[in-house]
This record gives sequence, structure tokens and C-alpha cells, in this order.
Amino acid sequence: MEKIGVGYASVTDIEKKYVMDALENERLSQGKYVAEFEKKFSLAHGKKYGIMCNSGTTALHLALETLKEVDHWDSDTEVLVPAITFIATSNACLHAGLKVKFVDVEPDTYNMDPMEIEKHITKNTKCIIPVHTFGMPCNMDQIMEISKKYGLRVIEDCAEAHFAKINGTSVGSFGDISAFSTYVAHTITTGVGGVVCTNDRNCMEILRSLVAHGRACTCERCVASDGENVCPKRMQSDIDRRFSFVRLGFSYRVGEIEGALGLAQLDRKDEIMGKRRANAEYLIKGLERYEEFIQLPRHPEHIEHTYMMFPLVVKRGNHMDTKDFVRYLESHNIETRPMLPLLNQPIYQKIFGDMEKEFPVAEYIDHHGFYIGCHHGLETRHLDYIIQVIAGYIDKQFNV
Repeated sequence: MEKIGVGYASVTDIEKKYVMDALENERLSQGKYVAEFEKKFSLAHGKKYGIMCNSGTTALHLALETLKEVDHWDSDTEVLVPAITFIATSNACLHAGLKVKFVDVEPDTYNMDPMEIEKHITKNTKCIIPVHTFGMPCNMDQIMEISKKYGLRVIEDCAEAHFAKINGTSVGSFGDISAFSTYVAHTITTGVGGVVCTNDRNCMEILRSLVAHGRACTCERCVASDGENVCPKRMQSDIDRRFSFVRLGFSYRVGEIEGALGLAQLDRKDEIMGKRRANAEYLIKGLERYEEFIQLPRHPEHIEHTYMMFPLVVKRGNHMDTKDFVRYLESHNIETRPMLPLLNQPIYQKIFGDMEKEFPVAEYIDHHGFYIGCHHGLETRHLDYIIQVIAGYIDKQFNV
């Protein structure tokens, strides 16, 4: 069997058509495709405004810098982050000059545990960043209730959860701001990229300013300007507002190629999401007889999981050697990745010290969790092979 990777990006005639149109228009900086993608993507996630940027990490950083300006946060401001997530979530807080406080996760969803949040809240806590891990939505009802009780902002990290839903409501629509990644391994991709979404017009204008060096011109119309229909606001000051800078911003923009790819992927989202869900359900059904040994990514009926990846955790008490299991899968051309270990990263041990044992659920997942692919590029023969290899290992080890 050829290598079965954890990620996949499909480029069809739709993507090629949009990209070629962008090239033929000779418009490589952001224009109509970026503008249309922003609009459609944000509305699909229950927000009025979307700002495209160059990564999901950037989206988080922009969200934090925006709320930092609006709410006058200082260097003592604390942000609550789950103890299992990709390092970008907490890095964005540190790059924004804020303090990170970690919260342990639920053992079955791998998401921030609402029951653990309140004990970490202090007078300096101003924000919670729940992460919808691998496409599994967090318990947003409880998180939002806690945020209202303590007057905390909520930034949803939806990097891995495009189009996931809770009781029919899209992730990204609950918090003040939501951040998404469209990196190549994600459910829909623009190659590199991210999107930050909000309903707040003031936040939108700050976000648009920050993404483009801090410029004064934040009108949505400027994104798709064709050079002919000039916005009159641009010339209402001594300097064209596009070249007047009112805050220290960043160079976080993307161009029309990314916008064109994103718009094509949105056209195909039902196809992509449907295949991912079907593949995950096929794997779950094929592996359910081994649930005594491995935890499968199940979810309640009111949740629409989008399965960016297929996480597995070796269960306690069965004496399965996780490292040996992972090596076995890799030796059989099934790619694996560790399940987002965070607290034991060398740089974090240097910054925060040895604190992994303070978060026992995350600690267990760090050492016994990993993920494999269930993406839309996998065919039934790949899924059958994955089931066969996992079954072969467990059968041999435990005489099942």
C-alpha cells in the first residue's frame, strides 16, 4: 500500500478555472476573489465580517491585538487556553504580549473542560480561547455561560473545524471573534491562509487596519477595488487613507490566488465535508470491536463533527505500548502524528517550567494519543487497509 498521509488537498477544474481567471485579470494582490471568499466564508459561520489573512496563527494574533486595543488590555492580561492544542493558539497570546493560563481538557473530546475553567480565573483574566479540536466542537453553551458570568471575551479557535455545528449552529458564531486556518492540511484550503470573523463593525475595521500595516483605510470596498470605482473616503484627508497609518500593524495579507482557491473550495465544501464524515464513520464502524483498547472519535447526535483528522488514544489499563503501536502503523505506511502535545514542548518547559503533571488528562493524551488521516482523498481500499493493519496489531498483541 502506498503511503496513507494525514492530510490532503484536492485541486479540481473549479480551482484551476478560478485561479486562471485571477491570473488573466492580472490582479495578484487581493481583489474580487478575496472579497467574495471573505463574505461567503464568514456568513457560513454566522458572522457578518470576514478578513482573510496569511495563516490561522495570524488570525488569532489579529483577534487578540484587536480586543487588546478595544478593551485596553495590558501585559498582565491573562488568556485561558486548553492544555491540548497546536502551539499556535498559545503562541499568538505570547506574541500579543499577554499571559497564558492553561486549562485541562475533557478525556473524550480533547477540548477545554468547562468544569476546569473557573479555578483558573483571576482578576486579570480577560479572555477564553476554546479550540474545536480536530473538528469536534467544544461545549460552547457552558463556556459562554462562564464568559458572561465573569465578563470575559471569547475567541473561538476554529482552525480545525470549518463548518462544524452544535445543534445546527455553526462554530465560530458563539464568540466575539473567531479564527480559522486554510493551510494545506485543513478541511478546505487556500494553500496558506486564514480568516478572522466578527459581527462587530469596530472590530472589523481594526482587523482590516492591522492586517495591512495599520492603515487608516478600512472600508471593505478597498479590498476589491478595481481602480476605477474609487471610494470617496480615501481622499477626505490630506493623504490618501490607504497610505495613512494610524496604528502599528502587520503585513498579514494574502492575494487573489489564495482567494480564488478558497472560493472554489467553498463551492465544493459539501462534497469535501461529506467524504470526510463518511470516511470517519467507516473507520469507526470497522474499529469499534477494538474499543476496549483504543478510544475512537465518537460524538453526540447534536454535534456535527468535521473530522479534520482521526484521533486515537490508547486506553488505560490494557498494557498496550503506544510507541510500539505507532511504529507498527508507520512501518505499514500509515502516517501518524502526535495528538498536539503542548505542555511538554521544549520551548514551553523553558518558559513555563515542568507543569505537565498539573494537567493529568492532557498529560495522558500527550503520551498515549496520536492521529491518522480520514481525509477526502482516501478511498475504501485505504480505509480497509487501515482497519486491517490496526486489527492485525491488536489481535496479535492481545489474542483477540
